[in-house]
Amino acid sequence: YKVPHVAVRGQANRQRVLEFPEIFDAQLAKHQYAAGNHFSVADITALCAADFMKPAKIEMPDLKNVKRWHAEVSARPSAKA
Repeated sequence: YKVPHVAVRGQANRQRVLEFPEIFDAQLAKHQYAAGNHFSVADITALCAADFMKPAKIEMPDLKNVKRWHAEVSARPSAKA
């Protein structure tokens, strides 16, 4: 089994990445955090994914709930470490 080059994999998954913020925004409209109303590993994972969008040159859409969530979880001491 040959694993494709990272850039090829990135292009192949680009559309999925572009769809994620709107789906996530709808979830965050109902809950404070990714998996409900308590901070969890799901938020840590989502924060990493959201932050990696910038170096991947993928613009984060201007979504109210995602912006609120991102500001809140980014302000946590563990995220600043």
